[in-house]
Amino acid sequence: MVKNINNSQYELVIVGAGVVGMGAAIAAQKKGVKKILIVERHQACTGASIRNFGFITITGLRQKIMQERSLRSREIWLDIIKKAKITINHRGLYLIAQHKESIPVLEEYLKIDPRSTVRLLSKKEMESHHPLFKKNKNFGGLHSTDEVRIEPRLAVPAVAKYLESTGIDFLWKEEVLDFTDKQIVTQKRKIQFKKLIMAPGNHLKGLGRNVFEKRKIQSSKLHMLRVMPEKKFKLPGGIMADLTLMRYPGYENLPSKKKLDKVIQKTSRAELDNGIHVIVVQGKDGSLIIGDSHQYTHDTHYPFEKEKIDTLILNKFEQILPIGRYNVVERWIGEYPSGKNDYLDHWLDKNICIANVTTGIGMSTGFAFAEDVINKLY
Repeated sequence: MVKNINNSQYELVIVGAGVVGMGAAIAAQKKGVKKILIVERHQACTGASIRNFGFITITGLRQKIMQERSLRSREIWLDIIKKAKITINHRGLYLIAQHKESIPVLEEYLKIDPRSTVRLLSKKEMESHHPLFKKNKNFGGLHSTDEVRIEPRLAVPAVAKYLESTGIDFLWKEEVLDFTDKQIVTQKRKIQFKKLIMAPGNHLKGLGRNVFEKRKIQSSKLHMLRVMPEKKFKLPGGIMADLTLMRYPGYENLPSKKKLDKVIQKTSRAELDNGIHVIVVQGKDGSLIIGDSHQYTHDTHYPFEKEKIDTLILNKFEQILPIGRYNVVERWIGEYPSGKNDYLDHWLDKNICIANVTTGIGMSTGFAFAEDVINKLY
């Protein structure tokens, strides 16, 4: 509990305890900012930062700033993982080529990705990496050793607990209703600040609403599932497949992709219509997180889930990882803000910024984006 908050002036107030908000606190603390407060309207982070795969993704992101931010975020995550005693579930990525037309796309991608940690595997090489790759239909695939997977619903609270132990104040269960150039106003109090960052995540109808509407930022709704296999096994890394090539920006302008587009439009029309591309990661208990789909609106999403979408996701999952029998143990709706640009840092003045990752890579790039915002602020 924060003591004497009504009588305090903070050097930095951050609204939102998600990855971007806490990333800003981490970066500010490194710069020597002493008095930092994070205000969160819920009892804990409950939004996009805990509803995702927990996969710090690098492969397939847009080159230059997006991939640079993912690599920097990975560095920050690995530092915090040690300090906050967070478990790494697995490392690396396997992108499985289900169609032969995917191989030229992956070959072209390797020419623009400067990392030495990503390479193309033949079918035989892929099969040597895990027995499950002998059971699925594949023409080889891409392998990266850089990706890191953690459990977000455990990791994000652990980061908050660690930051609190370092002297950063948290004010939970208070919503910021208004602000001036010197103070925020919650339903209970007014808090003075010198600098302010608002990191609302997918809360697009509150503070900053006019900015989000002007920038035409939408809310993206995702279907996510957790399954428990009957037979225990360990994944060698995160798993993606061809449909990822249709969604990740790092592949979008590659010459061979036009031919792949035509093939996948024939074989996976329903998946494309629902924004599905299958990602699979594993938890410490052996369960698998599987997703996802994408639906967009400028309004509020209705809470109803269509079973058809979950069925499409699970059918694709069974194609790329034929694990036998399993039980679905959880289903939930993910969310994130989605805009024309990948990031939003809107400056109301030199001391106040609205900061949001406006594409589905907050876990992967949010820490570095927040660090860049802090570098501008100070």
